[in-house]
Amino acid sequence: MIDATILRLVISQAFSIFFVLLLVPLKEPKKRNTIFVLIVAFIVIIINALIIEFIGLPFYIRFYPLTLILPYVILGFFFSSLRMSKFVFAVLSVQVIGNVTIINGLFASYLLFGENTPLIDTTARIVTYILFLPIILKIIRPIYIKMSYSLNKGWIILNSALILSYALSYFILFVPNDIFKRPEYFAHGYIGIILSLLIYAIIFFLFIEIESKNDIEHDKQILAKKVRTLSVNSAKLNTIVYNDVLTGVKNRYALFTEMNQYITKKEDFLIMFIDLDNLKAVNDTYNHGKGDNYLRNFAQTIQKSLIGIGEVYRFAGDEFVCLVKNGKLNSFDANKLKNNIKKEIAIDIPFLGFSYGIANYPSDGDNPDDLINFADQEMYLQKKSKKDL
Repeated sequence: MIDATILRLVISQAFSIFFVLLLVPLKEPKKRNTIFVLIVAFIVIIINALIIEFIGLPFYIRFYPLTLILPYVILGFFFSSLRMSKFVFAVLSVQVIGNVTIINGLFASYLLFGENTPLIDTTARIVTYILFLPIILKIIRPIYIKMSYSLNKGWIILNSALILSYALSYFILFVPNDIFKRPEYFAHGYIGIILSLLIYAIIFFLFIEIESKNDIEHDKQILAKKVRTLSVNSAKLNTIVYNDVLTGVKNRYALFTEMNQYITKKEDFLIMFIDLDNLKAVNDTYNHGKGDNYLRNFAQTIQKSLIGIGEVYRFAGDEFVCLVKNGKLNSFDANKLKNNIKKEIAIDIPFLGFSYGIANYPSDGDNPDDLINFADQEMYLQKKSKKDL
């Protein structure tokens, strides 16, 4: 009887230690710490076996929470990579399973022999532990690990709930004496175990619900961040697509886009097609760096001069187009603009001027190409008249 009882102790604790090690990550170095934990666990089991052998089974049953469970908790305090309260939750989780195996083993003994039979008890416990193994691996361990990393508070409450459920099962099974002297209490024992498992399931269910909502909120934050990033990238892309890199003013694509918008709305506007005079002479006399600076300063000067009136676009090379918006047509004076540019442009080489032509929508054309061509011809005539002088 005593040998079988000790065998039951060894097998039950072997499964318990195995389940705890499945649940709890140990500190580094893991291999060394695992070996040390197994050695200490073996010593604890030997001590409890000696208690059963020399003091008696009733004493062991009454005090095993202190002689068996408490040393494991202390051991986890030193070697678990999780905080103490989180480790205690893992031990209590295994103990909830242990309570199920205990009552299954006792009940199997009662049904078959009507008395505490350690070998039958042990066999029933082994079967119960094996049935719980996939549940530990697939359900309890992943959720517990996730809980340990995401929950910082509330572990005392969770542990208290498991301790109360454990105490209930313990008192039903062993207080004031073991359940074999009160076989009618087997039903109460199973009710207590079911309540313990239900409490455990509720804890996990609530965590999963909270985690699910947190995941949704986290996904929303990530989505909002991506939307903001997309918005910023879109703005950068628009800058690249619609702006001229050299001069910083809008480009030809932006010009046609905005002209089409005005035409769609049937709003009057005019364009002023500009061609710089003798830019080749600037590049030949100085260098292309000076020529680029010449273009840049000219574009920026036009842009400042058109504030509140319209926009300037680099059409191609040394050609620019000014678009004057509806409502400003009557006050727009091309010669005044030209004189203002000559006055305001700030470059360290002589400014050689420009020629221009104007086209009005819709009198000079009803689409961008016709308007550009009309203004270009007007500009060409002006440039030709300069050469003829």
